[in-house]
Amino acid sequence: MNSIKRLSWTLAAGAVLLPVLASPASAQDDERELGWAFTAELGSLWTGGNQETFNLAADASVEYTWPVSRFKFEGGGFSTESSLTTTTAVGTGQDDFELFSETVTEKTAEAFYSRARYDYDISRKFYVFGAGDWLRNTFAGIDSRFLTAVGAGNLWVENDKFRFSTDYSLTYTFESAVVSKPGVNANFPGLRLAYDFKWALTESTNFESTLTSDFNLDNTDDIRVDWYNGLPIDISSVLAFKPSIRLLWRNDPALEEVPLFDGGGTEVGTVLAPLQELDTFFNLALIFKF
Repeated sequence: MNSIKRLSWTLAAGAVLLPVLASPASAQDDERELGWAFTAELGSLWTGGNQETFNLAADASVEYTWPVSRFKFEGGGFSTESSLTTTTAVGTGQDDFELFSETVTEKTAEAFYSRARYDYDISRKFYVFGAGDWLRNTFAGIDSRFLTAVGAGNLWVENDKFRFSTDYSLTYTFESAVVSKPGVNANFPGLRLAYDFKWALTESTNFESTLTSDFNLDNTDDIRVDWYNGLPIDISSVLAFKPSIRLLWRNDPALEEVPLFDGGGTEVGTVLAPLQELDTFFNLALIFKF
């Protein structure tokens, strides 16, 4: 395991140092838009009647671009509440009864995140960056997770139709689980590999895809993957509609406490059981661009 850690650190350090050996940075000769850019996404679902559900999702990002560097901050999340109504009848029969209803509302899904990143171009094709991510997803067993990253990347293609880049970084994670795992370190170093792909399908429709893979160098069984795909469709210069899907996978998921019953049906305590490895999020949102 030590040899795997040393190899991972060596490869990551090489990826960080490679851009430094490239040609000096200069102002990009592409048509990059400089200055501020702001976007906001809003999605919601409400059902009423026999079943009551409310879902709200919101995301926002602000970015400032200089000739050879960029800073971006993003934040958002979603929350879902469901209401279950139980109806009982009291009376003597079909022609003589009174209905009583009880409604219980509970939160069934919730997650929040924020992240910041600064990129600096060493040359047209190479850049270095520093980043920080924060996540809270108690339904996936994460009370709080903060990750810092320092790394480098390659910009392979950037034109009117395509943009494709890859990142390689060293990370350090501070994680607080809802249920702690015995014998597992909550803070650990890691290695992150990622790509960012954008494709202009038509003048008004784009396809965007990102993949982020995190490897825990303290526990090689702990691998996390965040895969996002979206299809923003421009309605006007400031408004767009976007369906998207995000898959969050963790090879070594968090734990939850599960009630333990004996053979006679009496609760005798609790046991720790792993949560599911894969979470899937499908979202329909309106995007406001400024």
